[in-house]
Amino acid sequence: MPIAVRNVLFKLIGAFILLGVWAKHRLMGYKKPNTVSSDDRAARIDYVHDVVQSWLRFLPADVSVRDRAVLELGPGSSLATGALLLAHGAKSYTAVDAFRLAADDTAEFRRDAIAQFNGELQDAHVEIAHTALEGESSNFCYHVDAGFDIPALCNGQKFDLILSCASFEHFDAIETTINGLTKVAQSGCISLHIVDLQTHTNAIRQRDPNNIYRFSAWFYSLLTFPGQPNRKRPIDYVRAFKQNGWVDIEVIAAKSIPGDQLGKLTSGLADPFNAPEMDMHMLDAVIISRYP
Repeated sequence: MPIAVRNVLFKLIGAFILLGVWAKHRLMGYKKPNTVSSDDRAARIDYVHDVVQSWLRFLPADVSVRDRAVLELGPGSSLATGALLLAHGAKSYTAVDAFRLAADDTAEFRRDAIAQFNGELQDAHVEIAHTALEGESSNFCYHVDAGFDIPALCNGQKFDLILSCASFEHFDAIETTINGLTKVAQSGCISLHIVDLQTHTNAIRQRDPNNIYRFSAWFYSLLTFPGQPNRKRPIDYVRAFKQNGWVDIEVIAAKSIPGDQLGKLTSGLADPFNAPEMDMHMLDAVIISRYP
């Protein structure tokens, strides 16, 4: 199929999908942040393990979670990531979100996530994590507010490690979010965010991962819904962190379009996404920075 014809076809398909997702969210609200079935306990635990392992893998070599006060942005449907971070030696864990998606999460599930972790954990850290999960400690907190005012949600607490996974792409104004997390960052704080830059609809994600970038800003904003990918690119995150005084900013391409598919999957995009600085080959990005 000629690339020009393919571009038109996938733009039409994507438009119908976008309309369908918009209608679904208008009727049912924002309830599910990922594609893992809520009934598949093993898959949910695997997902949590993968998130934590990804954070540990991408952290700078001289940085550990041990003894750090950790803030997670947008934890989604489970706080088991926090349980695992405490089991790895974190001093405390706080999660903030605009939606109470983890309302049905249980201490039992978090304990199972720790017990089934295929890695080395110190008994003392595991015991501290279990104590926190039982509500006997202030080291495990979850705060939700629709306004997502990070300083207000954190109530004066400061952090030296700020994390997120597949959350930042859902924040409507990343500049506001980064300004907020800057206000709760201690000197020397490390910020690490895994950002899913692709279209999020499974029906089209594999065949046309850049589909959401085929639409004009006007059309895309017309069908806005809670949790809609914000279409911000790595250059936008770097700019926002720099403006807020963060340094040592690094962008890692965790997943990219294969070279033999590059021309096909990066053509036919709307302005300004057809510019070289948009790095449209990048599908998953890791944004790392340090607050001086």
